[in-house]
Amino acid sequence: MKTVAAYVRISMDATGERWGVETQRRKIAELSSARDWKIVEWYEDNDVSASKPRGPKSDWARMLHDAESGRFELVVAVDIDRLLRSTRDMNTLMDTGVNVATVDGEIDLSTADGEMRAGFLTIMARFETRRKSERQLRSNARRRAEGIPGSAWTAFGWTKDGEIIPEQAAAVRGAFDAFLGMPSLSIRRIREDLNAAGHRTARGSEFSIDAVRYLLANPLYAGFIKKYSTGELFPVQGEAFPPIVSEAMWRSAVAKLEDNERRAARQGNAPKYLLSSVGLCGKCGATLVSGNNSRGVGTYKCGEHFHLSRQRDAVDAMVVEAVLTRLSAMDVHDLIAPQEDEAIDREALLSERKALVERIEELTPLLADVRQPVKNITEGLGLAQARITEIDTELLDSTLSPSADLLVGIDDPVGTAERLQTVTRKWEALDMDRRRLLVDELVSVTIEPIRPGHVKFDPDLIRIETRRN
Repeated sequence: MKTVAAYVRISMDATGERWGVETQRRKIAELSSARDWKIVEWYEDNDVSASKPRGPKSDWARMLHDAESGRFELVVAVDIDRLLRSTRDMNTLMDTGVNVATVDGEIDLSTADGEMRAGFLTIMARFETRRKSERQLRSNARRRAEGIPGSAWTAFGWTKDGEIIPEQAAAVRGAFDAFLGMPSLSIRRIREDLNAAGHRTARGSEFSIDAVRYLLANPLYAGFIKKYSTGELFPVQGEAFPPIVSEAMWRSAVAKLEDNERRAARQGNAPKYLLSSVGLCGKCGATLVSGNNSRGVGTYKCGEHFHLSRQRDAVDAMVVEAVLTRLSAMDVHDLIAPQEDEAIDREALLSERKALVERIEELTPLLADVRQPVKNITEGLGLAQARITEIDTELLDSTLSPSADLLVGIDDPVGTAERLQTVTRKWEALDMDRRRLLVDELVSVTIEPIRPGHVKFDPDLIRIETRRN
């Protein structure tokens, strides 16, 4: 009885393929039973295009390893393009010494005829892959020119028809606000918040860190389609897929992502300590950074010069005490009660913004006409752009106050010892990102340089001022 390995694969295809995995399994099992072959292992690669390299963690790599160890004599697949789409794949498989069988006929790679037939079929499969790729490139170019987003996957935030899904759009705006806020939330925290709220990606999976990065960098949220090979942006046309965030907000997020990538190897994506990038140097106003002194004790230092260095734990203890005292004296209703005059009509503002952008596009070509009054045109352009900036500011979502979020559900009277204990428990349950948000919302912390002759920690040099009245 011949021992065989059964290999099945289905590539990413939103419309479905000729050979589904279950169909492949059934066909291979029927062939093996008819030939009296013993299947010793099934190897399955899903969502993997054979036109691209299959990595060391794929079942293809595992199968090659098992073939080299002599676990089976034959590899079975439904057809050659499920198994091979390059001569490199064929040569790699041949080097293991196993033969190949397909549902439509066995190929003996140990003979010249079998090798020639396998080579021909591989070339044809490669040709089909290239032709499909070229058709897809032409289709993508046409869609970009017409301002129609790609159709393979509908981005989080819209339906397939390009209509806004309100709760998802709010989550997108919340992610941008959190990432661009001062201080900002880390991408890891944004991912956790999205998943905790029950949101899922377009493919139905939980958000990963990479998925959040892709969301923040996706130009479609600002109303653009990107040609990734060149970086060109094409505006979305028509009523479908209206922008969810402003172009300015999206560009800010992209710039920050790029800056994070440049700094990642040196200092990571998010500050780890309470006052890093939040506290201020009392001499020059620079933000504080964390470090260690010559004895290995954690410190806060001036981020620009050598104006000061203060023990981190002692400073944090003072700040935490001030924040908890402030929280225990605050009424949540004063924080979250909406002001009627602050309500905005988002749709109206988006419509006005779109009209202003169209007006700018109409006016700009007139600058090339020497018969037109340049001063009037440039003034008009300036006024339109200034109003767009105002609208973008109004559309910038302000997330629920971190203080209000923490105080919701606390019924103890303001200022009581019981309330302070409840607030303290809630504070201790927060991650560093949330604690930093609270500190930045409630107080400003400035550390003054040490006075000549002083060597001990001086609490008078830690200036903590209340932000909210």
